[in-house]
Amino acid sequence: MATKSARAGRPLLEVHLDAPELGPAMHIGNLFPGTERVDLAPSFEYTKAWLDAPMAVQIDPQLPLYAGEQHSPEGRGFGIFSDCAPDRWGRVLMERREANAAANEKRPMARTNDLFYMLGVNDFTRAGALRFRRGPSAPFLDDSPLPAPPATDLRELAEVARRLDGPRPEALPEYEKWLSMLIAPGSSLGGARPKATFTMEDGTLWLAKFPGHNDQYDWGSWEYLIYLLAGDAGIVMPEAQRVLLSDRYHTYCVSRFDRQAAAAGAAQARRMYASAMTLLERRDGQEGGSYLHLIEALESCGGVGLTDDMHQLFRRAVFNLLVGNRDDHLRNHGFILQPTGWRLSPAFDLNPNPAKSDHSLTWDGKSAAPVLQTLVDTAGHYRLDAAVAQVIVDEISAVVATWRDLATKLDLPGGEVQMMANVFAV
Repeated sequence: MATKSARAGRPLLEVHLDAPELGPAMHIGNLFPGTERVDLAPSFEYTKAWLDAPMAVQIDPQLPLYAGEQHSPEGRGFGIFSDCAPDRWGRVLMERREANAAANEKRPMARTNDLFYMLGVNDFTRAGALRFRRGPSAPFLDDSPLPAPPATDLRELAEVARRLDGPRPEALPEYEKWLSMLIAPGSSLGGARPKATFTMEDGTLWLAKFPGHNDQYDWGSWEYLIYLLAGDAGIVMPEAQRVLLSDRYHTYCVSRFDRQAAAAGAAQARRMYASAMTLLERRDGQEGGSYLHLIEALESCGGVGLTDDMHQLFRRAVFNLLVGNRDDHLRNHGFILQPTGWRLSPAFDLNPNPAKSDHSLTWDGKSAAPVLQTLVDTAGHYRLDAAVAQVIVDEISAVVATWRDLATKLDLPGGEVQMMANVFAV
């Protein structure tokens, strides 16, 4: 039975923060599910223990540290909880699983709002450090078994993902088992690609991004190429690998940067994660996002290392422009909470994008066209003088200029290289 609020008599979800670098795990608040058809629970209340704790921080810009129930703007929910929910791929699989269960149990489908999606993600693999349960003695949700299969199962997982991404997957044998294998890892950190979280031999969590059913080129290899260039260009990246699991395209595997090393034999420690969308109090589909907004997020929420993060952000902006990573929207930029404040997370989901001519974010609040000078003219906002900014641009340009040689080393087809020639700016 769900825990009740003593004041209102309503069901609630306990919200726990489990990020060892911030302090001991704590029950920090309660999330009250709404009664109307809204995306997320419309209200939240911090616990007194959290408000009194030396480590207390507000977990969302729209949740200041004060007692009492706080309602989300327009009843749409708080961004930090959206960051705990899966992306489009994960949501589609959850809907399929629920439809299959409802049919088998001869009942109507459950309401598939954001709370449904958030609680459908396995607790072990959920992005970030927030955990949810229905009461003090209840398990953390979702508690389904085998959330992160071993790396030795990757080939099978790739085949499962291929079939589920194809037409009429519900007609396939063992459909329900396959859904469970790929739903459990749900995470918004890998982009809208078929994916699964898996466990490396050393116990670390990784994310595998499989080829999509409609892919027209080797997406995984190009993402790996960008990863290699990014490292040489001074972009902070999580460790990644490229593996071939089928007879067509490669799978891109990347370590989970929202986890960090723990004591020998213990599970990896969680890290508190928030998207730029959340820290800027913006919504999916809302237009007008800019790299200048990312600077605002750092200035308002950052701490020790702020200047380093500003310079790193400029590097990422220059790199994104030069490699044609145009799907650079606010959910594809993130932050990790450290004891001194929010810091830029490692970069992720960097891909050359031949399908878009402009970037998702503007450089200066006006133009999203891939014009390098427009970006360079904003260098002062990143706490860089013009001379230093130009040195960074020249350095990154020299690295990106090697992309054709790297494509040859990775055995990428000539037709794909020719297609990408219009994407890279050098």
